[in-house]
Amino acid sequence: MTNYLSQSQIKRLVHQRDNKPKQPKYGNHKVVVDGEKVADSQHEYRRLNDLKVLQRAGEIKDLQTQVRYNLIPAQVICNKKERGTDYIADFVYWTKDDQLICEDAKGHKTADYIIKRKLMKLIHNIDVVEV
Repeated sequence: MTNYLSQSQIKRLVHQRDNKPKQPKYGNHKVVVDGEKVADSQHEYRRLNDLKVLQRAGEIKDLQTQVRYNLIPAQVICNKKERGTDYIADFVYWTKDDQLICEDAKGHKTADYIIKRKLMKLIHNIDVVEV
Protein backbone atom coordinates (compact mmCIF):
# COMPACT_ATOMS: atom_id res chain seq x y z
CA MET A 1 0.00 0.00 0.00
CA THR A 2 1.37 3.42 -1.00
CA ASN A 3 0.80 6.51 1.12
CA TYR A 4 0.06 9.68 -0.80
CA LEU A 5 0.26 13.22 0.49
CA SER A 6 -2.69 15.51 0.05
CA GLN A 7 -2.28 18.86 -1.70
CA SER A 8 -2.52 20.70 1.64
CA GLN A 9 0.14 18.44 3.20
CA ILE A 10 2.50 19.14 0.30
CA LYS A 11 1.93 22.90 0.63
CA ARG A 12 2.61 22.73 4.37
CA LEU A 13 5.88 20.82 3.84
CA VAL A 14 7.06 23.23 1.15
CA HIS A 15 6.17 26.21 3.34
CA GLN A 16 8.11 24.73 6.30
CA ARG A 17 11.15 24.09 4.10
CA ASP A 18 11.12 27.57 2.56
CA ASN A 19 10.75 29.36 5.89
CA LYS A 20 13.81 27.81 7.54
CA PRO A 21 16.55 30.39 8.09
CA LYS A 22 19.50 29.83 5.78
CA GLN A 23 22.71 28.77 7.46
CA PRO A 24 25.69 31.04 6.80
CA LYS A 25 28.02 29.68 4.12
CA TYR A 26 31.18 30.05 6.21
CA GLY A 27 29.65 29.61 9.67
CA ASN A 28 29.69 33.30 10.58
CA HIS A 29 26.77 34.89 12.39
CA LYS A 30 25.83 38.53 11.96
CA VAL A 31 25.99 40.63 15.12
CA VAL A 32 22.86 42.71 15.74
CA VAL A 33 22.76 45.38 18.46
CA ASP A 34 19.53 47.33 19.16
CA GLY A 35 17.96 45.83 16.04
CA GLU A 36 20.73 47.06 13.74
CA LYS A 37 23.36 44.91 12.04
CA VAL A 38 26.72 45.96 13.44
CA ALA A 39 29.07 43.38 11.94
CA ASP A 40 29.06 40.36 9.62
CA SER A 41 30.73 38.10 12.22
CA GLN A 42 31.71 37.90 15.87
CA HIS A 43 35.36 38.24 14.80
CA GLU A 44 34.61 41.48 12.93
CA TYR A 45 32.58 42.81 15.88
CA ARG A 46 35.44 42.18 18.32
CA ARG A 47 37.90 43.93 15.98
CA LEU A 48 35.53 46.90 15.64
CA ASN A 49 35.40 47.26 19.43
CA ASP A 50 39.21 47.07 19.64
CA LEU A 51 39.56 49.80 16.99
CA LYS A 52 37.04 52.03 18.79
CA VAL A 53 39.15 51.76 21.94
CA LEU A 54 42.28 52.68 19.95
CA GLN A 55 40.47 55.66 18.43
CA ARG A 56 39.33 56.92 21.86
CA ALA A 57 42.94 56.57 23.08
CA GLY A 58 44.17 58.67 20.13
CA GLU A 59 46.18 55.84 18.56
CA ILE A 60 44.13 55.92 15.34
CA LYS A 61 41.74 58.43 13.73
CA ASP A 62 38.94 58.63 11.16
CA LEU A 63 37.77 55.04 11.66
CA GLN A 64 35.32 54.00 8.94
CA THR A 65 33.53 50.71 8.38
CA GLN A 66 32.37 49.02 5.16
CA VAL A 67 34.28 51.36 2.83
CA ARG A 68 33.65 50.67 -0.87
CA TYR A 69 36.48 50.81 -3.43
CA ASN A 70 35.73 50.51 -7.13
CA LEU A 71 37.99 47.96 -8.81
CA ILE A 72 36.39 47.49 -12.23
CA PRO A 73 33.82 49.99 -13.51
CA ALA A 74 30.55 48.91 -15.09
CA GLN A 75 30.97 48.32 -18.81
CA VAL A 76 29.28 46.99 -21.91
CA ILE A 77 30.60 43.66 -23.21
CA CYS A 78 29.06 42.13 -26.36
CA ASN A 79 26.16 44.61 -26.17
CA LYS A 80 25.36 43.48 -22.63
CA LYS A 81 25.83 45.75 -19.63
CA GLU A 82 28.06 44.17 -16.99
CA ARG A 83 28.06 45.35 -13.38
CA GLY A 84 31.21 46.82 -11.94
CA THR A 85 33.29 45.10 -9.29
CA ASP A 86 33.89 46.66 -5.89
CA TYR A 87 35.87 45.70 -2.83
CA ILE A 88 34.31 46.55 0.52
CA ALA A 89 36.88 46.99 3.28
CA ASP A 90 35.73 46.10 6.78
CA PHE A 91 37.76 48.91 8.39
CA VAL A 92 39.73 51.90 7.12
CA TYR A 93 41.57 54.30 9.43
CA TRP A 94 44.67 56.48 9.77
CA THR A 95 47.49 55.88 12.24
CA LYS A 96 49.21 58.61 14.26
CA ASP A 97 51.97 58.51 11.59
CA ASP A 98 49.37 59.39 8.90
CA GLN A 99 49.49 55.92 7.35
CA LEU A 100 46.26 54.64 5.78
CA ILE A 101 45.30 51.18 7.03
CA CYS A 102 42.71 49.06 5.24
CA GLU A 103 41.66 45.96 7.20
CA ASP A 104 39.60 42.91 6.42
CA ALA A 105 38.43 40.62 9.24
CA LYS A 106 38.91 37.31 7.48
CA GLY A 107 37.94 33.89 8.67
CA HIS A 108 38.04 32.21 5.27
CA LYS A 109 39.92 33.47 2.20
CA THR A 110 37.87 32.98 -0.94
CA ALA A 111 39.30 33.07 -4.45
CA ASP A 112 37.31 36.28 -5.10
CA TYR A 113 38.82 37.92 -2.03
CA ILE A 114 42.38 37.06 -3.07
CA ILE A 115 41.85 38.57 -6.53
CA LYS A 116 40.23 41.71 -5.06
CA ARG A 117 43.08 42.12 -2.57
CA LYS A 118 45.57 42.05 -5.46
CA LEU A 119 43.46 44.52 -7.47
CA MET A 120 43.39 46.87 -4.45
CA LYS A 121 47.20 46.97 -4.52
CA LEU A 122 47.37 47.33 -8.32
CA ILE A 123 44.66 49.97 -8.78
CA HIS A 124 44.64 51.93 -5.52
CA ASN A 125 48.12 51.04 -4.20
CA ILE A 126 46.52 49.99 -0.91
CA ASP A 127 47.63 46.92 1.02
CA VAL A 128 44.76 45.06 2.65
CA VAL A 129 45.71 43.87 6.13
CA GLU A 130 43.99 40.66 7.21
CA VAL A 131 43.09 40.45 10.89
